[in-house]
Amino acid sequence: MARFFTSDLHLGHRNIARYEPGRAEAAGVEPLTGSADDETQASLDTFLIDRWNEVVSHDDEVWVLGDVVMGQLDRTLSQLSCLFGRIVLLPGNHDRVWAGNSRPEQWRDRYLDAGIDEIVPGTTSLELADGTVVDVDHFPYKGDSGPGDRFPDWRPEDRGRVLLHGHVHSAWRTNGRMINVGVDVWDYRPIPEPRVIELVEAAAGG
Repeated sequence: MARFFTSDLHLGHRNIARYEPGRAEAAGVEPLTGSADDETQASLDTFLIDRWNEVVSHDDEVWVLGDVVMGQLDRTLSQLSCLFGRIVLLPGNHDRVWAGNSRPEQWRDRYLDAGIDEIVPGTTSLELADGTVVDVDHFPYKGDSGPGDRFPDWRPEDRGRVLLHGHVHSAWRTNGRMINVGVDVWDYRPIPEPRVIELVEAAAGG
């Protein structure tokens, strides 16, 4: 079994091609000035699902550090069954099961039934294959995808460890001890653990 990390797929997000034009270009979609129609959104979502399944096998594990699906959940949650591997979700602010949302517990079973195998709430520590311990969260210690830091009360405590996170989309790959695993800066694919270990070593040494 191999382990991968990713975040911020935003499957079903009608405005993601407008906010992240690089994703639209990679998927062969014209940059948008408004919301995507059904056909365009299907192309964006299929692009990410195919990219995921190109590198992840059925017996692999993928840690998704938040914001996996958006939009009409009756439609978007069903796409999770198309993704290979065992999926561990650490919820982000756009996930209905995020603790900061209203009544997250009422959505838990729907996410699990749709294809999420495990939900890990909040910041957690994780031992990588080389024995290094990192913290993982949806949010970085500081910084955001735009000006200002949203959700300041939900930011993880900086305990001196390297942090794997999402949330910032294409704002950076690495920023000090913060490593953004989001799809928008990693060729729209989950990152294999050996590559993450290299990034952690470089971040810790910097």
